[in-house]
Amino acid sequence: MTAFLDLYTEEPVLGSDSRFFREAGVAFGRPTVGPVADDELPALARRRPDLARLRFTLVVLPFDLQDLAAGQHYVETTVRMIFDSPDVRSLLLARPSGRVGDDSDINTWGVGRGELTWKLTARSERVGIRPSGREVLAVLESPLACDRLTGTLDAKVRFTRRLLGVASQAVAEPRRPLRFALNVTDGAFEAVPDQ
Repeated sequence: MTAFLDLYTEEPVLGSDSRFFREAGVAFGRPTVGPVADDELPALARRRPDLARLRFTLVVLPFDLQDLAAGQHYVETTVRMIFDSPDVRSLLLARPSGRVGDDSDINTWGVGRGELTWKLTARSERVGIRPSGREVLAVLESPLACDRLTGTLDAKVRFTRRLLGVASQAVAEPRRPLRFALNVTDGAFEAVPDQ
């Protein structure tokens, strides 16, 4: 299943209101999920006294950015995954290895927490980031008895645009994050209605 987030820019109008314009979108594909063996864990994680009660899962999250209008390009993309349970935490955040000729650098936040963030920044703001074919990964720690993890997916982009002949940058983000459920045993991924 693919989950899609529409991204909007906020433009102030007279008074205290704003107008929102849909500028871009992010399509999330079904994550690839697999177990992480104890011998693949960092040495400190292997020494934990509660190791037998924990599940360690590799999650690779694919996503594509929607094509922008002619003359526009992405310069930064931030993807955030926040888990509902405080018992779900990350051990590692990265980009899958083996990506040749990538056009962006990655920064991550959230190791040891349930709020995971990957920020991709264009190596050249003039060239930008290609819209398609992105992946980020996390190694998650969760209780062994819990197969279904829930939370929200969120994304924000910064892009260049020309408005009345003047080049500028704008930020687009969703009106609300996308709720999801991820089964860490069979990889099933689904968008769930807001509660």
